[in-house]
Amino acid sequence: MKRTAHVRLVVMAAGLLLLACSKSTTDPNDSGWRFLPGHVEALTVPSFRGGRPCRVYLPPGYSTSSRRYPVLYVNDGAGIFDPGGFVQANRICEDLIRGGEIVPIIMVAISVPSEPDTVRFWDYAPWPGRYPFFNGRVLGGGGDAYLRAVRDTLKPEVDRRFRTLPDAAHTGMTGYSLGGLISAYAGFAYGGTFGLVGACSPTYGWGLTETIYATARSGGYPQLISRYYQDTGYPDDNYIGSMEQLLVNQGFITGLNLMSITEGGAEHTVQAWKHRFPDMLRFLFRP
Repeated sequence: MKRTAHVRLVVMAAGLLLLACSKSTTDPNDSGWRFLPGHVEALTVPSFRGGRPCRVYLPPGYSTSSRRYPVLYVNDGAGIFDPGGFVQANRICEDLIRGGEIVPIIMVAISVPSEPDTVRFWDYAPWPGRYPFFNGRVLGGGGDAYLRAVRDTLKPEVDRRFRTLPDAAHTGMTGYSLGGLISAYAGFAYGGTFGLVGACSPTYGWGLTETIYATARSGGYPQLISRYYQDTGYPDDNYIGSMEQLLVNQGFITGLNLMSITEGGAEHTVQAWKHRFPDMLRFLFRP
């Protein structure tokens, strides 16, 4: 009888493990998705960018614990989570948490309006730049205002509503392309708030009157930025080698507080970003 009971326990454990590894696209709040899933909920702060929609991912065990969690703010947030997300960041995050590869975290996905199509440039580009696909129009310049809105309006509300670790060492920002550029700028310009940087395929070359390199050269960031992650593809993606060298010259140490990945054959696409998303989380939120 004891042997039979043991076999049953093994079978039950295997079944729970299969649920925990499920990757099929479905509602993240459906209890059938996996055993003890995390939770995604809507968040709207009327004073933040006119009530811009956000979604918040809460990790497994949030509702049954009293612990506080690091927070990752994610740009281009409309396509981040299931259902309907291109990145499925909640699933990636959950697999890594269950495998013990990262600490449990909260993710705040910040959407950006698709119309007019210049809003994304305004929010994510700290300085004006000339964009060839808009007939050479000069776009951008509102990135600093966007980050101040996140810092002064959205983040305080997130910290009030949820059990966060609000200090810079536990607060990060990530994004892809221009979203990666503004995430890097967040660390350089507001390292006292955003100490974790995830710059994915970042558009470092953006800017007419100013550049991200000049901001990074102003110094002091090894003391403010806890961990800096950047990635890109090769040969058809944004170049990140100059930033890597600049950060190393400033005292960043590869593998300790700096990770720079160039993936051969990867293109400038959301799918490539999704593929490298786990590496970013592993580095920024390693146990």
